[in-house]
Order: sequence, then structure tokens, then C-alpha cells
Amino acid sequence: MIDILVEGNAQSVGAAQDEILRIAGERTATVNTKLRTIPAEFYPFISGNVLEGNGVQAHVPPYSTWRSQPPPQKAPAGQQPVFLPAADDNHITLAGDRAAVQAMKLKIEQLAEDLRRQLIVEQFHVNKARHQFIIGNRGMSPEEFFSETGCAIILPGGEVDDEMIALVGPPSQILAAKKKALSQVAQMQQSTVDLSRILRNAPDAGSHIRNLTQYLRQRKAIEELENQHQAQIFADVSQSGGAAPWEVFSRDYENLSNAQSEIASIVNAHPPSRMSTIPVDPFFHQYLQKEAAPRVKKDFGVHVVLPHPSEVDGPVLLVFEGETGIDSGYQVPRDQPSPDQIGAFKQGLQDARRHILEIINAQAEIISTSIEVPRM
Repeated sequence: MIDILVEGNAQSVGAAQDEILRIAGERTATVNTKLRTIPAEFYPFISGNVLEGNGVQAHVPPYSTWRSQPPPQKAPAGQQPVFLPAADDNHITLAGDRAAVQAMKLKIEQLAEDLRRQLIVEQFHVNKARHQFIIGNRGMSPEEFFSETGCAIILPGGEVDDEMIALVGPPSQILAAKKKALSQVAQMQQSTVDLSRILRNAPDAGSHIRNLTQYLRQRKAIEELENQHQAQIFADVSQSGGAAPWEVFSRDYENLSNAQSEIASIVNAHPPSRMSTIPVDPFFHQYLQKEAAPRVKKDFGVHVVLPHPSEVDGPVLLVFEGETGIDSGYQVPRDQPSPDQIGAFKQGLQDARRHILEIINAQAEIISTSIEVPRM
């Protein structure tokens, strides 16, 4: 290795550096390249082929969910689907000897052309809460599904508001793959818990349900219910007002019923009087979490929940837990509170809120400004 000194203005130095690296790269024995024209829907079929050899290391990204680019639509009879190149820099990478990498690249591109002519797409709707039982921790792995059916299955990512499932595979195997996916779903019994009905007399029940769900997730109470009752709980707060019913799944009806009953008990034990929100500039969130939250819990019995990263501008949630809240094995209550307890909730929340506002107001005013930085 040698050092090269390049002198000149910033723009010229940058251009010279790029050109030097390009020339050096052309004369390097080994290369690293990305295949940017291959559709991600083909990845399960490509990874199933032997790609290693001749000193080439090939990495085919796993692909079973989409976020920004959905799979192609099912094509009319007699036509082929329009497969687009993979998005989001999610590309196959090859590394190794230049000539061997080039040969592997041509092999994969030829395989992709064959797949364009051979594969079709089948699409069907399944309630999104049930997607987890097809592939994932509660279903088959994508690799198992492909090995058993010869087809790739592609689901919408967790934050994508879509229920459509896509199957990609040969025409002779696509219907059997669809039956396999639906059989995975059919094994689970389902019931719903409408929290808005339990809280029908509560003011602004939708916002309270959103806050309660956020708190129970942060406290891992939903996860504990799932483990205790061998069930899966889909608590969706994406709908307007956050009042969508919770969906509960289990292979055993008794477990399903027990989980429903315990959810209702937890909801009744956490009326709106047990919670409060407070607007706090996101600048102070880290300080609240590390410094203020432990003191607030110890002094006032109030648990602090910061907004989800996707809603960083949302308010900070305060939940009264009492003295037992500081215990490592704290269990969220199941019993409906008495009038005296509700009075304690309100006082604790009021004191915690006042304490947090005093801390925030004592800080210097937050200002922002923009500066220009020359490009180097």
C-alpha cells in the first residue's frame, strides 16, 4: 500500500480521487459487485442453485417481505408478470476473482431470464393478523415453505397496510402452495376482544386504548399473556383513534377463552384515571428515560413511557403503578380499582406531572439554526 497526495480545490480533488480508485479497481485481481437488475422475487430460486465455486462468494439476500416495492400483480391468462429489479439496495453481491465473478454474474442473469419466462404470480387476501402463522416464528420459515412447495411466498412488511399475500412459482405448483399457506392459517382459532366495548363509558376511549396498548407492550405484559396462555395477540393501534379490536389466536379453545378473560381484567384494572399524558420536546426524551424516570417511579409510583420512535413527537405517557412498580417482577394489576385507589392514581399522576414540568422548564430554551458547510 502507498499513500497518494492529491492537491487542488475540493471539487477537483474529489474527482481525481474517484478516477484514481476507478483505475486501481480495474487492475485489481479481486472485485466486489452488486447485481442491480435482478428482481427480489427471484432470490429464493437463485439461492437454491449452487452459486459458490471458483473463488466466488455470492450473497443472496433473504426475501419474504416487502416494504416499499410490492410484488408484481397477477398477469392475465397467457401473459407473464412484470418483475422489477430489487429496490432499497437489496441486491445480490458477488466477490472474488474478476473473471470468475463475471462468469457467475452472467450465469445469474441468464437464470433470471429463464425465471421471467417460467414463473407466475398468485395473490390472495388473508387477515394480516394471521400472516404470522404462515411464515415466521409462529409458522414455517420461508426456506421451509419454499422447500416444501417449490414456490416463494411474499408478505407485506410489518408497517405496510396491506393484507395481500403473493406466491411466485411454476404454474404446476402454485395452487398447491396456496393450499399450504391457507392450511397454516386454518390451524388457528380466533376471537376478538373489543376494548372499546369494555371501556364504553370512558371518555375518549380510543386514545385511552392507544395509551394502554403502548404501555402494555412496553411492560411486555402482552408477551407474558401470550406465553402464559400459548396464544398470539394482535393489538393493532394503527387505525384512527386506536380503537381496533384486539385479535387473539390459539390452537386450543380453552387457552383462547382464558386469554380473553385476562385481557378484559387488565383493561378494567387500568381506567383512564390511571394514566396521563404530558407533551415533552423530543430533545429531553433521553434525559427523561435515563435520569428522571427512575426518580419519578421511586418518588411518585409513576411509570414513564416514551413515544414510539415512529411517533417521536407524541406525548410522554405516565402510568400510576404504586410502590410495587419498582419491583423487578411487577405484574400489571387484574383487579378493578376502588374509589380510594382512583384518588391515589390522580394524586400520583398530578405530582409526577408537576415534577417533570419543573425539570423541563428549568432547562435553557431550545433553539435551532442552519449552517452552510462547503462540500469537500
